[in-house]
Amino acid sequence: MKNKDANRLTIRSVAVIEVLIGLYISLSFIISSLIDPPGRPKTVYGFVIVTSLISIVIGAGLFAYKKWARRVLIFFAGYVIITKFLLVSNLVTFTGNTIEFISIGTKDIISLFYHIAILVIFNLNNIKKELK
Repeated sequence: MKNKDANRLTIRSVAVIEVLIGLYISLSFIISSLIDPPGRPKTVYGFVIVTSLISIVIGAGLFAYKKWARRVLIFFAGYVIITKFLLVSNLVTFTGNTIEFISIGTKDIISLFYHIAILVIFNLNNIKKELK
């Protein structure tokens, strides 16, 4: 029973993190853009809002222990990991950063390790069994 409780706590914790990330990014991006429009291309606005909404939806799905949320989370984590490697290698640049109280490099490292942990944790059989 303890293992099942630990698995559910892990799933709920990631759900909370995903919802908070999505809310923080979308709200901060919208508010900062209304106060002082940075002149970013509209596609950047769309990309940031869509990806933050994806995080919120993933979090909601994980709260309901849905299997689809795990699949989307794994896909999204893989996408983020690939993106971080492209950014580090300077093959792509991104101008939509919204978190400014820590350096972009630090944020990218934290994000990379978080998403690697997501891939590991959500591919464990005991976590998979908790999702319906």
